[in-house]
Amino acid sequence: MTKKRRIFLLASAFFFSTTFVAINSSEAAAQKITYYLDGDCSDYYDENGEYAFFEEEPDWSCYVSVKVTGTKPVRTARLQFWNGKKWIQESYSKTGADGVAQMDFDPTCNGGNYCDGTWKYRVYVDSAPGQKSNTSVTFTVTFYPGTQDDY
Repeated sequence: MTKKRRIFLLASAFFFSTTFVAINSSEAAAQKITYYLDGDCSDYYDENGEYAFFEEEPDWSCYVSVKVTGTKPVRTARLQFWNGKKWIQESYSKTGADGVAQMDFDPTCNGGNYCDGTWKYRVYVDSAPGQKSNTSVTFTVTFYPGTQDDY
């Protein structure tokens, strides 16, 4: 084997080994997860100090956003409420190409009636290859059935 060919093979081996190491180490980097409560209930919180839904405001939007920095692997986020005994899944979403997942609240309770009361929520993000699961802090949302005159 000629000297030029040996140098080429050594350089190629070095290039490929460092390239694969860099890819693997970047995939293993811990993702940063940020939680947001968005929409009209967030505006209401800024004014009145609580996140709330009103039956008389059916067009209000209120949703939870999860932003994962480091978009791979895709993650599943789950909006859960506490029923007094365990966490129950209300909605879920997978992160998109932008690393964002959005989940909506369901303002109906038993038998399809509008909820009445304050509920404790959290967001749970499933583990993924090379990534640990993550849980948000808990927060409360109040549901007000009826009309403005009722409260």
